[in-house]
Amino acid sequence: MPLVRPALTTELTKDVLVKQVHSHNDYWREYPCLTALSLGVQSIEADVWVFPELNDSTMYVGHNLASLTRDRTLESLYLNPISALLDAFNPVTRANEEAGTLNGVFDTDSGATLYLFVDMKTDGLATWSYVYNALEPLRKKNYLTTYNSTNDTWKQGPLTVIGTGKTPFEKVQSLAVRDVFFDGVLGGLNDSFTAGTSPIASSSLETLVGKVDSIDGLNASQIQRLNEAISDAHAKGIYTRIWDTPWWPVEKQTNVWRQILQAGSDFLNADDLEYAIHFQ
Repeated sequence: MPLVRPALTTELTKDVLVKQVHSHNDYWREYPCLTALSLGVQSIEADVWVFPELNDSTMYVGHNLASLTRDRTLESLYLNPISALLDAFNPVTRANEEAGTLNGVFDTDSGATLYLFVDMKTDGLATWSYVYNALEPLRKKNYLTTYNSTNDTWKQGPLTVIGTGKTPFEKVQSLAVRDVFFDGVLGGLNDSFTAGTSPIASSSLETLVGKVDSIDGLNASQIQRLNEAISDAHAKGIYTRIWDTPWWPVEKQTNVWRQILQAGSDFLNADDLEYAIHFQ
């Protein structure tokens, strides 16, 4: 862990390879967003709370009400640092303007998008408008991945925003040009869910396969259910993420993670990022 706050420069991800790891409860880290990026973690998550009924438009970030403070917001911890990093990676030059492409936040893979999961904890419809409007500075700079539902075309940007928690699916679905997406229901992807609404689908492990009792990990029937859910998502062009996996004992965690990856799941959901990025 760095002793000082990492600088918002291209040095942050220099010589760092991109890993399909998801930083669960990322805001708990000493340096939210920045620690994950410095390790090459491609997906991060922030829990967002808004209280318009109290005439408060602040988008607080935290795990529960007791953890919310005015200096920890969606803008201060995520949107502003990400925007500053993208500005650093995309200086205004004639060469860049002629190329017509934008670099992402990872120095070793400039084409890789960063996934930002916004877990809406308060009323979805109310929270949606604040989050959507807060993305406008990034939107104006064309930093957001977009999907045009009228002609089925994608424009991948350096940042892909995915709403989860209480995010209203109907708001995502109603966008003709979509730049906020919905965290699909892994294991329950009906016809409403497409790659155009949900680039990634997630589920807790227990919801997907039931409780894992053995230190050896999943049993044969659980592995079959896992394989079916992942195959169904992949058939729709949707990536997968499985959360709330066992963390203790470590041998059980290791066995379950290996089974999840062997089944073809795309993003490894992790609290311990150092352990996850070196996992084999």
